Amino acid sequence: MSRTETSADHLVSALSGDAELQTRKERVLAARILLILAMVVVLVIVVVALFGLPALTMIALLATVVVMGLLIAYAAGF
Repeated sequence: MSRTETSADHLVSALSGDAELQTRKERVLAARILLILAMVVVLVIVVVALFGLPALTMIALLATVVVMGLLIAYAAGF
């Protein structure tokens, strides 16, 4: 890091949407994550349409458990 560049400059360049800064593996991983997220959203819509609001409640409880697990894993250093 040169003296003229600050940490904020490095952060901005790291968060840039510039395709040249992303590797092919990163783009493939991002596409997979978005595809899985879209499939989960469609599945939730179908389940709620079939079973109604009780299904939405069960999905919300499951999502709460997943988020709590992710927070515990993050706090544990994984």
